[in-house]
Amino acid sequence: MDYVGYVDEVTRFCVAGWVADQDDWKRSITVDILVGGHGRAVVKADTFRAKLDELHPDATGRYAFEFHFLNPLSMYEQQDVSVRVSGSSFYLTQDQRIIEAIKPDPATSILRPSAPVLLTTMGRTGSTAVMASLAQHPNVVVAGTRPFEIELGCYYAYALRTLAANADHEKSLATDRITAGENRYHIGFNPYFRKGHAEVFKDPMVLDHFMTNRLPARLAHAFREIILDYYEEVARDQEMESPMFFAEKTLPERDARLGVRYMFPKTKEIVLVRDLRDVVCSARSSSGSAFDLVMDATKTAAIQLQIIDSVKDRSIMLLKYEDFVLDNARITAELFRFLGLAPIASDQHGMTALFATHATSTTPAASIGRWKKDLTAEQRHKCEALNPFLEHFGYEI
Repeated sequence: MDYVGYVDEVTRFCVAGWVADQDDWKRSITVDILVGGHGRAVVKADTFRAKLDELHPDATGRYAFEFHFLNPLSMYEQQDVSVRVSGSSFYLTQDQRIIEAIKPDPATSILRPSAPVLLTTMGRTGSTAVMASLAQHPNVVVAGTRPFEIELGCYYAYALRTLAANADHEKSLATDRITAGENRYHIGFNPYFRKGHAEVFKDPMVLDHFMTNRLPARLAHAFREIILDYYEEVARDQEMESPMFFAEKTLPERDARLGVRYMFPKTKEIVLVRDLRDVVCSARSSSGSAFDLVMDATKTAAIQLQIIDSVKDRSIMLLKYEDFVLDNARITAELFRFLGLAPIASDQHGMTALFATHATSTTPAASIGRWKKDLTAEQRHKCEALNPFLEHFGYEI
């Protein structure tokens, strides 16, 4: 086989190019999309493109391909993307293979002593009780009424991801539709951040450098100031004298967590875990959802929590719900020591009152081990799929 081909575009969102077999111009080729050397997709290069039918008298021109990642590649990690003819060792020629991770601007990464405390967890793990404890501290500001606390940092983390993204004229904005009526409440990806618009510059790599370095750093700086301004107003409204942290809950979702950390390098993170069998019971009692649906959602979130804990970052504290309930005074003191704050007395009465309005168990103690009586034998058997998580965090199997 005598292949010829080229990768025209590589972004965190899509890969596009063309390939042909010079020994058989009539057939279409299948290619493998690889990220970090591992296969992510198999694509048929059979789309017609003008000029490609002029490569040879027998050329059909149906040699182009375009692949969109279902989940865009993370902009917080360097990505190595390549394209190979399926079943061969032939890699298509490409100018750009490495997509650099976005970089913080050291001149603006730390402007104020204020920083966030992220409480990272899945639903039904006692996060409302932990947030209530954080909100009692005179140096921690929490906005909103539990359990619906404001998550402004996470919102701007997603905004950063969107505004620093490559254009997608099919699923997002096109240059001729910016002012269209249907986009009045929808901004989408910037339509000018695309390979075709790199021609604005004499050096096409200028746009890539702008998007990888200057743009995310500028956005992060602006969003950081907006977030801090908001929490300063909340602290002033709450008559707080010296707010050092603002606290928010977040799900164990990569781009939300890493986006907040990119904007705030001094982020402190509390990873809250609970016996997943009790999580399943509480989720079913709260939502009325079917057991299998709750199990699937729980397993997905549990995998993300394990990944976070495996990093062993000193800015992350692991907190077990059971310890927080059974030894609240000691664990609360450890929590504030982790944040570098003076300890305060734990509010046992407040936790009991909170359970009366928000929990699905009668008392905090009754919420521990409830799976033993709430689940059927068949459901307990299905819960064995959760054993890797339970073993990782030291729960009894």
